[in-house]
Amino acid sequence: MPEVRVAIVEDEPPARAKLRRLLEAHPGWEIAGEAEDVAGGIALLRGHAPDLLFLDIQLGAENGFDVLARTAPPHPLVVFTTAYHEHALRAFDVAALDYLLKPFDRERFAQCLERVEARLAERRCADGGADDEERLRRVGDFGRAGRLARLVVHERGRARIVPIDDVLRLSAAGNYVEVHTRERTHLVRATLSRLAQRLDPAQFLRVHRSHLVRADFIDAIAPRAHGDLALTLRDGTELLLSRRYRALLPGGWRGD
Repeated sequence: MPEVRVAIVEDEPPARAKLRRLLEAHPGWEIAGEAEDVAGGIALLRGHAPDLLFLDIQLGAENGFDVLARTAPPHPLVVFTTAYHEHALRAFDVAALDYLLKPFDRERFAQCLERVEARLAERRCADGGADDEERLRRVGDFGRAGRLARLVVHERGRARIVPIDDVLRLSAAGNYVEVHTRERTHLVRATLSRLAQRLDPAQFLRVHRSHLVRADFIDAIAPRAHGDLALTLRDGTELLLSRRYRALLPGGWRGD
């Protein structure tokens, strides 16, 4: 695997030192820079273009989510490092790859790096040519009324076909889309908005700017603050249904 450039944004020196020690045990991971606050994190992303960002959520009086909100995509792969489990839902709403709950050990950290390696490998494979939606258009992979019937995904250096009927949800990841099936998660080189235009809106609900969910995969809906709703999917995943997208859903899905 090519060398991976890593940025660390942590406000506590011992936490940064721990990440450095853990990374040193894994050849091929280069620390491109470190920061202790939001401003420093923004400068790191803009100036160093890392492949991977370890991002603490509580950065003094500021919030680590602001690092992503104030920088333009595409973002690096993001792994949140925090002592607060209650931020997990929001972390995955911004397409975080992993969520390391402090104190984490060497084994958990190694598992995280394995996930990063797998995702980077998929991205390199996907970068090999035209985006996957364009490939599908060229081979006529659309069903009735121009709806997508299947997707081209990448798995261990090869392309494979995934029928739309096997897809449970899709989530944005920069210039890519994560395609979640019962067996595994794949990566497609396209944007969520472009794919949403080709999916049946009665079958896949846009619940957030970063998420499309298969309607019959939703298990429960519960109210949250500010008019938002929390969706629980049949595999236990929780997603936020933002107020903006709640208003666009059919009445039966709005919780009215």
